[in-house]
Amino acid sequence: MDGISRRGFLKAAGGAAIATTLGADAAVATATSAPPAAAPSMAALPRRARRRYAIVGTGIRGSTQWGASVLARHGEAVELVGLCDVNRKRAEVVRGRLGVDVPIYTDLDAMLAQAKPELLTVTTVDATHADCIVRGLEAGVDVITEKPMVTDEAQCQRVLDAQRTSGRRLTVGFNYRFARKHRRIKEVLLSGVIGKVTSVDFNWYLDVNHGADYFRRWHRLRSRSGSLLVHKATHHFDLVNWWLDADPVEVSAFGNLRVYGKNGGYRHEQCRGCPHASKCPFFWDITKDRGSSELYVACEGEDGYKRDGCVFREDVDIFDTMNLAVRYSNGAQMSYSLNAAMPFEGYRLAFNGEKGRLEVRDHDRQPWTPERPTEIWLTKSFGQREAIEVENVAGGHGGGDELLLDQIFAKPDLPEWLRVPGVRDGALSCLTGIAARKSIDERRLVRIDELVRGI
Repeated sequence: MDGISRRGFLKAAGGAAIATTLGADAAVATATSAPPAAAPSMAALPRRARRRYAIVGTGIRGSTQWGASVLARHGEAVELVGLCDVNRKRAEVVRGRLGVDVPIYTDLDAMLAQAKPELLTVTTVDATHADCIVRGLEAGVDVITEKPMVTDEAQCQRVLDAQRTSGRRLTVGFNYRFARKHRRIKEVLLSGVIGKVTSVDFNWYLDVNHGADYFRRWHRLRSRSGSLLVHKATHHFDLVNWWLDADPVEVSAFGNLRVYGKNGGYRHEQCRGCPHASKCPFFWDITKDRGSSELYVACEGEDGYKRDGCVFREDVDIFDTMNLAVRYSNGAQMSYSLNAAMPFEGYRLAFNGEKGRLEVRDHDRQPWTPERPTEIWLTKSFGQREAIEVENVAGGHGGGDELLLDQIFAKPDLPEWLRVPGVRDGALSCLTGIAARKSIDERRLVRIDELVRGI
């Protein structure tokens, strides 16, 4: 599916795909109040031969979602044959946590040659994703990569070219698509109840705990993460591309660093040993977190990486305040903002259409307990406002983590529009953030087609 456009696969699916979600416009009021069908049972799916599976990057995401969760949920589908990390000690910790007896490598090429995996998952530092992906593809291996697929346009071109040349499959781990609330939004849009979408309002809020954590870690450096416009917002841009069934065409953006980094009145290298700990609201005692202490503090001697870095370090060169305007191939426009120092976490989203408006308010981590974690409202032009029911699903990222793994490793019978994201999806989501970053730096509107060829 990597070479097929979003419009193409929806045409191929035809009216049947839409009929299985909400049905015709006239039936929406009834359908939206009914509970959606449950995900298919994994027990009913046929068993497959186990694939040789390896992981490069053994941090939190690699050890949990792509390590422990894969083995626990789909151990019958894969056989873990190797772990790779530049920090050998951290890989040893993860091997112990997973309870597996597999070789550890500090060189990816050595693991590819000796462990001979058929499937490689990449969960390294963002800026190294492209190199790991290309080396895997060139070795004849299918690759799964955490988002973002790449951090700049040169990396993007290299990955696109390698995937075409190798013919191997590249999957991008966009778990947000698979969250029940996000699938519900897609179903309503597919029904056509608000008509053609003319514009999107999207505001994402990171609170002073989650948001600040990016500024403690390697993410604070543009050279490592590409900035939050790439590392974090690539999730959001992929959702909009998918919801609209459209490609981003051009981007104009503003960004600034207003809270973290140089804005602090005091600073230290890290939270441990900080003389300002008693007055700093961002102070975090990593030693009270056993998991982080084992994975990072105990492994610092290998590479010097400090997981509890000061959020006010002067080398911070990413933005904490961002605003974008994006135009899409179907004529729709989006206004988007990302703020990383809010008193609460979640997002506000609205689709403005020819026949009405779909509004979403998602409460993630809040200082209060909302009646409904996710509220979705449909307002028809010249009509009434009604609530769209959506259940709160347990699991990582609203159940998205689990359903993504099922779709990759077990292939349940799900609608075509819920296909596993591929190389093109990874590229377009990253390129939106890359274009925004370039727009901020160069103070101009940036077209996507000036960044790469053959997308």
